[in-house]
Amino acid sequence: MSGHLLTVERIEDLTPRMRRVHFGGPGVAGYVHAGPHLPNVKLYFPVPGRPLDLPERGERGWAWAPGQRERVRTYTVRSLAADAASMAVDFVRHSGPSVAASWAETAAPGDQIAALAGGGAVAGDAHWILLAGDETALPAIAGTLERCGPRQRGLALIEVAGPEEEQDLYVPKGVELRWLHRRGAEAGTTTLLSDALAAVEYPPAELASGQVQVWVSAESAVVRFARSDLKRRGFDRRQQLIIGYWNRGINEVAYGRATDHDRVDGELDTILPGQDHTRKQASGNGR
Repeated sequence: MSGHLLTVERIEDLTPRMRRVHFGGPGVAGYVHAGPHLPNVKLYFPVPGRPLDLPERGERGWAWAPGQRERVRTYTVRSLAADAASMAVDFVRHSGPSVAASWAETAAPGDQIAALAGGGAVAGDAHWILLAGDETALPAIAGTLERCGPRQRGLALIEVAGPEEEQDLYVPKGVELRWLHRRGAEAGTTTLLSDALAAVEYPPAELASGQVQVWVSAESAVVRFARSDLKRRGFDRRQQLIIGYWNRGINEVAYGRATDHDRVDGELDTILPGQDHTRKQASGNGR
C-alpha cells in the first residue's frame, strides 16, 4: 500500500487562525489498522492544482520521486472516531509558503490527501505536569489535557496571536491554563513563551519525589531555551519531552534533516495504544 487516502468531509474554522479538517472514507480505517496511528500522523499533500501523486512503498521504505518527500508534514490527530470512520486534524492558518497551510486554505469536501504513517511520544504521567507550546502545539496540548484525570495538577502555557485565538479546552480543575498573546508580533519573533517558562515555579514536593513531567513543543529557539532552562534547574531528562515543531525560516523536512527537531536522547517516552514505540516518529507539527 502506497498510502491511505483521506477524503475531506467538512471544514470547521475554530478561530480566525485555526482550521479543523474532518476526514472520512475507508482510508481512515485503513490507516488506523495498518499500524501505529497516535498521537501524530504523517500527511502527504499534492502539488497545487495537480492530482495526488502517491509515493511508492518498497521493501526498504518509501521510494520517493523527486519533490515528493518535501510534501510530507507531521500533524496531531486531534480526534478519531471510535469506529475509525473519521478523523480530524487542526491546521494553523498563516501566510507565506507552506505546503500544508496552503492546502488547508483552499480545501473543500471531496479533496484528498494521504496518511503515510503515525506514532510519536506523549508526556508521561506525573502528579504535576507542565505543557507549553505555541499554536502549532495547541492540538497536542488539548489532547493531553483530555487524557488527564480529574485530579491532575499542573500548568499549561499556550502562545497564540491574540485573545481571538483562545479555544474552549477541557482543563482539569488542578491545572492552570495561561494564554500568552503576541498582539501583532509574528510567530517565532517574541520571547513570550521562553519568559513564561523561565518564571515557572515547580512544586517542591513533587520535584523532590520525581513527580513532575515537562512537555514543550514550539519554535526551535523556544525548545532550545526550555532544554537549557531545565538543565540549569537540574531536571532529569527522563522527566521531559522537548521537540521543536518548527524552525522559523525553513520547512519541516529541512529542519528534521538539520537537527532532528532539536531532540536529544534520554527524554521521557510514553506509549499510547497503537502508538509507535520509536522516538523517530515523534516529529513536530508542520507549518
